[in-house]
Amino acid sequence: MRISFLILLVNALLFTQIASAASEETKLKSALLKALKTHDTKTVKALAEGGYESIDRDDVLQEKIYEYLDAERERDIQAKAKAKADTIAKKQAEEKAKTDAVAAQKAAEEKAKADAVAKQNAEVKAAAAAVAAKKAAEDKKKKDALAAKNKAKADAVAKQKAEAKAAAAAVAAKKASEDKKKKDALAAKKAKEEKARQAKAAEKKRKDAAAAEKKAAAEKQAKAKKEVPKKKAAPKKTVATPAAPKVKAAPKAVIAAPVVAAPVIAAPVAAAAAPLTASDKDLIGTWKQISSEKVITLLIEEDTNFSLEQVEDDGTLTITGTWKSEENIFMLSIKKVQRNVHSRDTNIHRIYKVERLSKHRLVLLDKRNRIAYDLKR
Repeated sequence: MRISFLILLVNALLFTQIASAASEETKLKSALLKALKTHDTKTVKALAEGGYESIDRDDVLQEKIYEYLDAERERDIQAKAKAKADTIAKKQAEEKAKTDAVAAQKAAEEKAKADAVAKQNAEVKAAAAAVAAKKAAEDKKKKDALAAKNKAKADAVAKQKAEAKAAAAAVAAKKASEDKKKKDALAAKKAKEEKARQAKAAEKKRKDAAAAEKKAAAEKQAKAKKEVPKKKAAPKKTVATPAAPKVKAAPKAVIAAPVVAAPVIAAPVAAAAAPLTASDKDLIGTWKQISSEKVITLLIEEDTNFSLEQVEDDGTLTITGTWKSEENIFMLSIKKVQRNVHSRDTNIHRIYKVERLSKHRLVLLDKRNRIAYDLKR
């Protein structure tokens, strides 16, 4: 009985060892399969190279281990190649990023420069526009001022022309009145003379009739007394003598005398033929010449400067410069000429002869002895 129990115990121990060995073998295979599945290469190599018989004798496992290790080697090669490619790509990406950064920085700098240039150009353009606007405003202001000045001058010229026209009309009316008065006086004088002539004619006729009567009476007495006619002939001469005033033309000569005396107006011109001495003191001042076509104003200053302004319907001509006089010669040195708004510098000399100089009148002749200016003040 005891022997059976020992046999059973030995069998149990043997079975336990076998079961334990089988269980260990199963765990190794499970660990190997798990390592193959999870790609735990380190564990796979440790089990494959651990000298485990259950694994070494299992051809299927050995084939799987071989295929796994071969695949892992290929995978490792591919991983290294990929890592190398990734490294190269990364390096290229870094180089590209660096290049892009440099390009971006350069583009940013160029853009900043372009923006600065654009800003400067805009500022210059704005400044130029401001200057142009200011100049345009100043030009407009000058133009308006000049237009106002020209209008004022034109109004002054129109006023002067109207005054001159009114003065001319007044002079014409006065002259017409004086001419009418003279004509009426002459007609009255002629009528008076005609009446006197008729009275003288009637007196002559009466005296002739009286003389004829006396003559007839004398002839009648002569017939009565033949010796008396010689003595009585004297009264005939005495009677005829008073008739002499009929022939006298003295009254007509007296009437005609005023008409002949009319050239008295030309006397000053004849007197001006003698050389004149133009006194600087008499020349200094403002002189004017007003006509229906233009108005001339000559300003002669003490500091030898002068200005001559000629206003016409189409504009104003202004001449400025210096003046000089010697005896009866008046010289102008023209330095600037202005026509409306246009002006120019020049150096022109004009020489005039002083034909007449008084307190209120200045007459200048040109080189051909024609009247250049007839000025008054």
